[in-house]
Order: sequence, then C-alpha cells, then structure tokens
Amino acid sequence: MVERLRGFRDFYPEEQEIRRVIFNTMKERCRSFGFKEIDGPSIESMQLYSHKVGQQITTQMFSFKDKGGRDVTLIPEFTPSLSRMVSTRKDLVKPLKWYSLTKFWRYEEPQSGRFREFYQLNADILGSESYLADAEVTTLAADILTSLGISSKVKLRVNSRILMDSIIERFLENKKEESYFILDGWNKYTDEERMKVAEEKKLDIDTLKLIASGNILKEYSSPELDKLKMTIELIKNYGGIDVELDLRVVRGLAYYTGFVFEAWDKEEKMRAILGGGRYDNIISQLGGDRTPAVGFAIGDAVIENIMKHEGLWVRKQDRSVFIATIDKKGIDYSILVAKKLRDLGVNSDKNVVERGISKQLEYAAKMGYERVIILGENEFVRKSVVVKNLTSGKQEEIKIDHLEDIVN
Repeated sequence: MVERLRGFRDFYPEEQEIRRVIFNTMKERCRSFGFKEIDGPSIESMQLYSHKVGQQITTQMFSFKDKGGRDVTLIPEFTPSLSRMVSTRKDLVKPLKWYSLTKFWRYEEPQSGRFREFYQLNADILGSESYLADAEVTTLAADILTSLGISSKVKLRVNSRILMDSIIERFLENKKEESYFILDGWNKYTDEERMKVAEEKKLDIDTLKLIASGNILKEYSSPELDKLKMTIELIKNYGGIDVELDLRVVRGLAYYTGFVFEAWDKEEKMRAILGGGRYDNIISQLGGDRTPAVGFAIGDAVIENIMKHEGLWVRKQDRSVFIATIDKKGIDYSILVAKKLRDLGVNSDKNVVERGISKQLEYAAKMGYERVIILGENEFVRKSVVVKNLTSGKQEEIKIDHLEDIVN
C-alpha cells in the first residue's frame, strides 16, 4: 500500500463537511465587507519570489524545472502573486478590496498547526495608504474570528514596523535585524534562551525586555505611534475582540513596511492564528505603479486546532434528507420527489443499493441523516411522502404539494 506523503492530509467527508462550512463562513464575511473574490495559478516563476519575500520562504519552496526548462515553484504564499496581478493591470479602479481562499505549499518540518500543504484565506486592500485601510482589514479579521465563535478566546496584537524601526534605532542602534529576530520569536524562547541569543547577537537583554513589555513607550512619542493608537481605537469601536499594542509583533517576512498585526489565543500556547500588515513597495518592485497595500492571511490548520480545543469543530445539522424506497413504485416516485426537494434547496441523497427498508434506515443513521423520506406505492397513490425523524422516531405524512414544510 502506498502511504500518504508526510506533511500532507486526507479529508474524508465528515471532516470536509466541517471545513466547507468554515471556509464558506470566511468567504461570506469577506463579501459582507465589500471584498471581491479572486484566484491565481498554483505555480509561479521562481523569479517572482527570489528577492521579494525573504530567505526563509525561498528555502522552503516546492521548486523544480518544468518541461520548458523554467525555474518554477508551487506557490508558498499569495502576496507576490497578488502584487503581480495588480501590476499587470493598469485599468483597475482603486482602492481594491480582494480576497482568495486556496491551497499553498511549503517544504518545512510538519508540526502542530503547520503542514506542507495547507489552505489559506487572504484578504487585502490595495491603493490606500490610510490607517482607515489598516483598521478595515483588521476588523474583517476580527469579524471572521467572531463568526467562527472563537473571538472570546483570542486577542489581536498590533504594532508598526515604522514605529519599531525608530525605537530600535534609538535604543539599539544598528541592531534592527538582530532585534527583530528575537522579538519575532519571543514566545519560542525561555528566559535563559533569550539571554543566550541576545549575547550571541550582542544585544542588551534589559533593553529588549523593556521593548517587549511595551514599557519603553512611557518615554516615547511619535506621529506613527499616534496613528497606531487611532487604528486601535477604530478596531475597538467595532467590538467583539480584545485588541492590544504589542511591540513583540514585527512579522518575519521581509516586505512589511508599516502596520502589522496578529491574532493569538489568549494563553499564547499555539502559534499565531492569523497575521498580516502593510506592504507598500512590492507592486512597484514588480514593475507596476507604486500601490500601497495592506492585508492578512488565515491558515486552516491553526483555526482547526483552536476550534477543536474549544469544542467547535463539529458537524452542524443541515436540511439534508435521505430518500428510502420500499418498492418499484417508490423507486420511480423518488425521482420526482428528489427533484422537488432539490429545487427547494434541500440536499437529497437517494438510495442506490437494492436493499430492504430497515437496511436503508440503518445506513441513513450511520451517515448522520436526521430525517428520512420514505416512499412506496401507497405514497405514490396518495401523492404524499412519509418523513421520519431518526432522532425522535416520530414520522408524519406530507402531501407532495406541501414539501416546502420540510424546508421550514
């Protein structure tokens, strides 16, 4: 037997149904904010990533030469593709509010909340450099977490790379890269490990702790800090989730230029649930006009972990029914009944095996159906259906002209 590749996942119907509901919820919330859906290719030229996203991702790509000898890769993340799409079109009316939900691939060590193939929702606003756009994408992220039922269990942590650049230049001069390295992985280290890394990188640990705690802001003021506070105020006005300024949030990718944010479980025991920020230079680097942009991404694996932890990763009852047939007349009649139900928006699964009614009811129960439509010659003659509730055992007869009662 051929085994599944490490870092990849199979999704059986019972899991895929939950995922479909989660993904649809994410998409619906994006559309409710006026975002339009887009998609792109699964494979891009390596040239698109070589100097745009930082060394970490370029070493994790599923890259290869295609049959034309070109260096290509399965896409590891969406922002470069998005930027390419915008730079290609000169007729787009900005600001753009776009979202996508698709698969990505990274060749990295599989672990909890991280796989080599994963789904990711991306939502971006392109063409606005205002803090209003920063607040809008962040409130969309908060709205999605609220709609998934986990907003009370998580917090938004926001910051600014512009603010951090000025703080580090003032208090840890010429140590930007080293400081970001430690701050970005602050939760990964014990106190002893932080001390060791700080010594290796010749950083003052006490100053780093002062920055990480946020206490350094007591002695600091700047226009960027004022703008960040206004952004936070707008997010708080939307409500539904805790928001805090956190100087540890710097985001690891090379292209962030200003506002950055992440969502974490309140105990900070998992990895970041989502993250994003402002990337104002990428589109112009790809040959397009300068286009300020801000966005975020949510991976499916961490969302699944936290929802399972909170008991929310469960199948929800829907209006689906199973149609069981007693005899030949019932089989013939089931074609008409199934079509009427489907036209009413009721998913209708028909029996496709020659077996008795008891076996059909047993199958329907195992498949998770709450209601079964039973059809036979009597129902055909009376132009009716029998609806059986498998949970309560109750059943009733409904005229076929009143099938909409099943919907209600």
